[in-house]
Amino acid sequence: MSVPTRTSGLSAIELADYTRSVLDIAMRLAEVMFGNGAGAEDVVAAVLAITRAYGVRNVDADVTYSVIELSYENPSTHETITRTRNVRYRTLDYHTLSRAAALIGELVEKPVDVAEARREIARIVSSPALYPRMLRRFGWSLVGAGAAFLIGGNWLVAVAALLATMGIDYLTTALANRRVPVFFQTLAGGAVGPLVAALVHLIDPASNSSLVVVATIIMLLAGVTTFGAVHDALSGFYVTGTARFVEATIITGGLVAGVAASSLMLAHFGLVLEINPASSPTLGTLPVQLAASVLIVLGFAFAVQVPKRALWAVCLLGASAELFYVLALGAQTGSVFGSALAAIGVGLLAAAVSRLVRVPPLVIVVSALVPLVPGLLLFSGLLQLSEGSMDGLLSMLAAAAVAVALAAGAILGQYLVQAAWGPARALPRRFVGPLMALPVKLNRTARTRTKKF
Repeated sequence: MSVPTRTSGLSAIELADYTRSVLDIAMRLAEVMFGNGAGAEDVVAAVLAITRAYGVRNVDADVTYSVIELSYENPSTHETITRTRNVRYRTLDYHTLSRAAALIGELVEKPVDVAEARREIARIVSSPALYPRMLRRFGWSLVGAGAAFLIGGNWLVAVAALLATMGIDYLTTALANRRVPVFFQTLAGGAVGPLVAALVHLIDPASNSSLVVVATIIMLLAGVTTFGAVHDALSGFYVTGTARFVEATIITGGLVAGVAASSLMLAHFGLVLEINPASSPTLGTLPVQLAASVLIVLGFAFAVQVPKRALWAVCLLGASAELFYVLALGAQTGSVFGSALAAIGVGLLAAAVSRLVRVPPLVIVVSALVPLVPGLLLFSGLLQLSEGSMDGLLSMLAAAAVAVALAAGAILGQYLVQAAWGPARALPRRFVGPLMALPVKLNRTARTRTKKF
């Protein structure tokens, strides 16, 4: 049932009650979005679009890392109504995010009764997981196994990486359930990789067992908030972006500490981990790399609950990202610029594909870029530092540059598409960056529809 969006005929008390109810549903949806991977700009855009659709104007919205604040000022009485919500726990659940984004699009196009909107939000929040828990756990294991193949590992290394990542997932989940800080979660998870690599070395000394460590690093870094940090910073939400960068740094620091401590302990027993330079991507091994990329993306999609209708899309773009990256390396662009070019290509493609599968672009972009996580660079830097070489610091800085290049490149691709084709935005002002977690309609006629608000 549609509802009127005019508030001129309401009394002061009725207007205040109606405004509170509209702010309530906007805040509920903002919390769902921000708690499941959306950036600050998408959250603010969603809030302003919903409130305008319901006829409530003069609304200000702000997101500061974990705090969402909405305020409305009555233009007649200058009284202010404020709502604040602290989002303490965030996760990656792209099924819930996609459903919330779809509901936002429906409410903006055709607002329903506030009570009905609340019921729809409650259904989204209380709905069961899309995939069984064991499949989600196995998804993280597939990320590790695929990463092992991607960097040149054999079947023994891949199986070891699968088992290692499965153990890491159980370990970090158990620590998270006990409210252990995330730094110590990743520290414990990072320490597992070298230990499993030592077992692989004992079973088959000829295997490049260190690749198990790289595979676990890629798995642990897959969910790091670098993308959201770069998106927030480029969109002008500097406080939120900086806080997310700090969070990503702490997670990476725990991972580095865990890997380094475990590797040093093994070195005392005579096992020195090394990386075979021949494991770098080449055109000769492109079919294996594409297959491995698809395996990584599929596992990540299961882990973060990408909707089933979008599985083919994220796998296709994951393989495309790896193809773009290998071609860029073949053109001697270097890992940083190669990653950026691959991410730009994925960002451009995701704008069109996301509409076909009816999910926000963020779901496709983040999933497709997981195979390019700089785990090999990070571990190479650790090994060099352990040998007393300052080149290790440069390698670790290069790994950070690759992570930023991936996020910035994908955002640039989305920005170019949305700037050229003009996505529909029922908003009172134009935002700086592209909308990544909201439904984007790539047609020029959509611009005219925003006038009804």
